[in-house]
Amino acid sequence: MSRGVSSAQLLGVLQQFMSETAARLVLRGTLESLRLSAESLSTLDLPRVLEALEPASRHFVEPLRRPELASKLKTLLQAPSSLLSATPTRESMPAVTGAELRPTTYLVRTEADASYARLAARSMCEALGGRGFECQKVATAVSELARNQVSYAGGGTIQLIPQQTPRKLLRVRAEDQGRGIPELERVLSGTYRSKTGMGLGLLGVKRLADKFEVNTGPTGTQVEFEVWL
Repeated sequence: MSRGVSSAQLLGVLQQFMSETAARLVLRGTLESLRLSAESLSTLDLPRVLEALEPASRHFVEPLRRPELASKLKTLLQAPSSLLSATPTRESMPAVTGAELRPTTYLVRTEADASYARLAARSMCEALGGRGFECQKVATAVSELARNQVSYAGGGTIQLIPQQTPRKLLRVRAEDQGRGIPELERVLSGTYRSKTGMGLGLLGVKRLADKFEVNTGPTGTQVEFEVWL
């Protein structure tokens, strides 16, 4: 059997620099962009997978830490083990057609709700004509926000708002009635390390978005962002 690196090892490296949710989506999106799957991946594919992972992860990694990530990914080429075999396969997506492109709101209360909102966002992005990386950005950002709603606010809502003129884009509004995110400015500057994880991923969402706004307080948090297509 060909020898390579397991998905657990790849995820382990990525998770040193970003959240687990982002790491899984970056890895899956990278394989999809290369038209590869965990089942068919061979050792010969590994160099280009690692090469593609580096730029795909830049939205989540501080500039000063990017060389460290690149170095750790390259060391995997000298660490033979089993093939990438545990990468999650792409779930079935809620189908969205061009005729159904309209604002839609999803109630998020559970992890399953968060996953559904993520898949719906990606599907709507594709129906708008978004390319693979654009749709991956949308899906990743929605996943981060929805999972934060479940973990820290008891749930919330995710609204997807497609726009085709004057600029084609997908706008996302995430709202909850939690206790708010402390030290928001520091969170968005990347200097705040929350002990609870509250706000984790918000900086990544900001970096992914072409337009980003957030309001937070003791009665809840509202995040709105756009990805231009």
